[in-house]
Amino acid sequence: MLPPFRDGIDRRGFLRTGSLGGLSLAEIIRLQRASGAEGKSKKDVNCIFIFIIGGMAHQDLWDMKPEAPAEIRGDFLPINSKVPGIEVSEILPHVAGVTDKLAILRSLTHGDPDHTAGYHVMMTGQHPGFGGNFNRNVTNNNMHPSFGSMVARLGRNTGSFPPYVSVPNFLNSGGPSFLGPSYAPFVIEADPAAPDFSVRDIVLPEGVNSDRSLRRQSALRVMNRFEQPVETLSRQEQSLDTFYDKAYQLMTSNAARQAFDIDRESLATREAYGMTSVGQCCLLARRLVEAGCRFVTIENGHWDTHRKNTESLRDLLVPALDQGFAALLNDLDERGQLDSTLVVLTTEFGRTPRINVMAGRDHWPQAFSIVMAGGGLKRGLTIGATDKQAASVIDRPITPSDMAATILTAIGIDPDLTLHTPLGRPVQLAGGGRAVHELFL
Repeated sequence: MLPPFRDGIDRRGFLRTGSLGGLSLAEIIRLQRASGAEGKSKKDVNCIFIFIIGGMAHQDLWDMKPEAPAEIRGDFLPINSKVPGIEVSEILPHVAGVTDKLAILRSLTHGDPDHTAGYHVMMTGQHPGFGGNFNRNVTNNNMHPSFGSMVARLGRNTGSFPPYVSVPNFLNSGGPSFLGPSYAPFVIEADPAAPDFSVRDIVLPEGVNSDRSLRRQSALRVMNRFEQPVETLSRQEQSLDTFYDKAYQLMTSNAARQAFDIDRESLATREAYGMTSVGQCCLLARRLVEAGCRFVTIENGHWDTHRKNTESLRDLLVPALDQGFAALLNDLDERGQLDSTLVVLTTEFGRTPRINVMAGRDHWPQAFSIVMAGGGLKRGLTIGATDKQAASVIDRPITPSDMAATILTAIGIDPDLTLHTPLGRPVQLAGGGRAVHELFL
């Protein structure tokens, strides 16, 4: 066991990113390099992936059924949007103004009403549990890599900026599975709407100036040489120095610090997104993809409206999402970046057609809606349909595997690509799903 530095930070702590599952940033870079480059994306399309935890009530937002009985249709009325013929809920007034930039997919379907399995299937495109190994009591039991980890592994990732970032928390089933921890997300673990928002691990520790950090780099190299077997030094020494140099470059990079520094945005821009967690996460995501991040996951949770569905959606949940999501699409479009940034708004399942005795809606995976925008996809359309009660898909069913294939295709990764687990088991990225061809020009 090597002693700590004199100021109390141990040798690993110098470059430690605790939110990366115990690996240092240098170790992550090393493992990524070792995995090769086969199957790399042929496009420079990024992705901002907004995940609504708990299940969006599709019939209250995206797939209104105004002719249904009151206990089915709920309390909200549909409103016209910017695209003739497309209606959304009255509690989505900002989104109504940007429907010309998005596609509403109203026919998602899968068969598992469990939250844990729902996270997994909608974060990875594949149902968990091959071989009966899925443990529903473990929130991050990744049996398949998440989309972000796929992009970290196969996307066109350059420079030292983390290719996969999760904000403001690690999202369940957002892990790398058999790809290994080097393709886990860099988790910010802070709310960008908080007045004291800051990001760990991208700046030197307090009290460590550039001269001291350079001396530490030298000390780290010396200590790593002592740890390595003599016969491996000649072939590893140079590459190990390179990996630590890259981690150090991120920590001392003005561009990285600026990307994470949301205070650099004008007050008018921040207010346009809304001074809410989801609004500021959307703004930060835009900054990160501009800086070179390839995949940003945004967690927006607590949508499990088993009781008081109307009040929860109208007063607590929807206004912030409506403002932040619409502002993100407008901002990307005005900057000329929407075609190179795929934005996905999704969830683990929908909510029951019938309102329950607690004025809520329960879990319903048989039919629900998600939204996609940008990334070169067609704009201003709806795809798929449900029956008169929003209970069953009656036109163009879309599975999570189809969603996976669509995302990967838009980013430029072959959804039919087969990778192998450490034990040699072949795994097709999108599980045989077919991209939603109606979305592609």
